[in-house]
Amino acid sequence: MSAEPHPSLRDPFLWIALLLIGGMLGWLSVARYEGFNAGMYDLGNMAQSIWSATRGEPLLYSRPEGSRASRLAGHVEVGYFLFAPFYALWPDPRMLLVAQAALFALGAIPVYRLAWRRLDAPYSGERAMPYAARCLTLIYLLYPTAQTSVLFDFHADTVAAPLILLALDALDVRSWRRFALWTALALSMKFYVAALVVGIGVVVWLWEEQRRAGMLTTLAGGVYGALAFFVIRPLFATQSAGGAAEITGNYLAYYFGAIHEIAATLPDRLLNAVVVFGPALLVAWRGWRWLLPGLPLAGAMLISTGPGGAFDYRYHHYALVAPFLVMATIDGAARMQRTTPSLPGEPRHRGRSWRGDLGFTVAVTAIFSALLVNTPLNPLFWIGAPGYGFDRSVYGVTPRDARLAAFLTTRVPPDAPLAASTFVATHLVNRETVYLVRYPFEARPEHLPDLLPQVQYALPDALFDWYLQLDDGYGGGLDYDREAIAILLRDPSFALVDMEDGLLLFERDADSGHALVNRVSVVDDNGASVLQQFGPFDLVRANIEVIGERRLRASFAWRVRAALPPGVKFVAVSRLDGAPGARFVHLPGYALHPVWEWSAGDVIEETFDVLVPPDTPPGRYAWRVGWYDVRHPDATLTDERSRMAGTAEYVVTFIEVTP
Repeated sequence: MSAEPHPSLRDPFLWIALLLIGGMLGWLSVARYEGFNAGMYDLGNMAQSIWSATRGEPLLYSRPEGSRASRLAGHVEVGYFLFAPFYALWPDPRMLLVAQAALFALGAIPVYRLAWRRLDAPYSGERAMPYAARCLTLIYLLYPTAQTSVLFDFHADTVAAPLILLALDALDVRSWRRFALWTALALSMKFYVAALVVGIGVVVWLWEEQRRAGMLTTLAGGVYGALAFFVIRPLFATQSAGGAAEITGNYLAYYFGAIHEIAATLPDRLLNAVVVFGPALLVAWRGWRWLLPGLPLAGAMLISTGPGGAFDYRYHHYALVAPFLVMATIDGAARMQRTTPSLPGEPRHRGRSWRGDLGFTVAVTAIFSALLVNTPLNPLFWIGAPGYGFDRSVYGVTPRDARLAAFLTTRVPPDAPLAASTFVATHLVNRETVYLVRYPFEARPEHLPDLLPQVQYALPDALFDWYLQLDDGYGGGLDYDREAIAILLRDPSFALVDMEDGLLLFERDADSGHALVNRVSVVDDNGASVLQQFGPFDLVRANIEVIGERRLRASFAWRVRAALPPGVKFVAVSRLDGAPGARFVHLPGYALHPVWEWSAGDVIEETFDVLVPPDTPPGRYAWRVGWYDVRHPDATLTDERSRMAGTAEYVVTFIEVTP
């Protein structure tokens, strides 16, 4: 343990680094949310549970089984109650993202203090140049898995990481009250923080010459962990979850139920281990004692078979390993320092330079961060590479995103129970019931039919604009919600009543006067002449009729000259040229009777109602129709990039929009 010298926190380097990195991560996190790229899993669930706490409820959120569950029945995130007062003041998921980034950045303060006391002050006194403190500050703020944890939604373990560092700082100066406070707060974030606290106690007991403190810390961590896992979790579990043994078995099966699959992903897991430990290992291995508390968690995640590749460093699962990597680096440098002369004239021992190795570790950490984390430090952020920077599926905020946000605020009733598209639902969490029309773990919307009786509204996205290129295809894509739309169109209890640039609003038991027509049928071929050819489809009739304020009825007839080849999918989309947000997916031929199921020789007639956006300026607009490749990465933009090869938009008619 260190003595009690007080490092000056007036060092501008500390505050500039803290503000720049913390501000950058907060900005990117908020941009990801505002761009409709932060999903209900996990940001939405966390925000909904904290919103419920503002109403005096035990952190409840909506489950796909059709019930509400408590976060206390899962990871026992008691600490979320601490965010409830702030969420009551700013009831918005962005509050959580900003708070998380701020807490992470403030974790640099205990790192700075620890490094200064253990490395700078012993080396040249209390007026030491804070070389080590600055190096460790950068290592912490730039550490790849620490940054990715902040950027991936909002999680209690990411919040707990700086609390662990504050506890270690208090422990270092033997401030037992502060140590107890920060440790208790860290424990409240997730039940498995208890394992880390036990590890801290063991290190303190065996190697830090504080046997009593180590014993009490170990005991506190063990007792709380057992209480949380075997008492609190079953207490708040739903009746269907079973007893304590069954809950434990389900938890282990969820994260480790497919251990036999590890061999197939072993190279990826080893690479992730390099990312987790590699940047700091040159110095941290010498402080191996402080690596021990974080090793069980890191090892568990590296062999986890949880959903979505839970072992991947880009998630939040390694957030709590970072504090111990930092502490091990400090301890390792201190051990190197003892072999280095501190005063001129002292004999120089053979060995590595702790200053040089610490500087090299900063450089390696910065390189890892620049290459592996999607921030402005990464060159790919600026060159427009897919999946990086301001890509609309990452941090890009498009005009459509702004329109959708306004639509949700002004035209979706507050408090009403609903089901929504996965990235839309995150913006509607301040209510008791928020389901998804399709869950991320579903190949198709299997839960939706059972959930619909519980909701009043449903909001699928016909122009789903999140796209992730995969080795064997893609994730998301324009047609992600297509089957959910088909279910809703066929459900007699629901009617389409509103829309905004592809986002659809269905209402249960809606007034028949508000219901928008969508129907499709195979009709006789009357030999009508071709208005325009679109690949294998001939447009033989098109009519647009004004049937009410902002309401139009469109009717199209398509002669099918040849069926689409297997796997090929197209969608017809109309738009009012020059009117923002006035794009209309032809739902009958997309969801009710998809074009890839059309047969050669048929004539398909589709009729559907659309609503012109209420903010459309008065004027004369051309109604244009085109066909677009559903599988194209830019299909949601419905422009020349994804337009059916060899075709152009066809002007059907002109529409007058009056004040």
